[in-house]
Amino acid sequence: MHDLNSFKRDMLVVIAGMDNPKGTELTAELQEHYPEEITAGRVYPQLDDLVEKGLVQKGKKNGRANEYRLTRRGVRDLKGHREWENHYLAPIDELSP
Repeated sequence: MHDLNSFKRDMLVVIAGMDNPKGTELTAELQEHYPEEITAGRVYPQLDDLVEKGLVQKGKKNGRANEYRLTRRGVRDLKGHREWENHYLAPIDELSP
């Protein structure tokens, strides 16, 4: 996970929270979070990179469109990253009113 940019990490988070999304569904969900336009030209190459890294598995949905899901390694790495974040973000809870 240390070699991923924040957009790819966000992609993993969204994939984890969806039921094997198609690329278009993933793009639409990311668009809800980002103020700038999220294009297929930005999403698909980064999805391919996540597949090559073994973090995401690409399969066919309805025999036509591709769907994406986290691999075991993707789940493990995402959980590890979340634990690391929680370790450093825990003091924020103490600052909340």
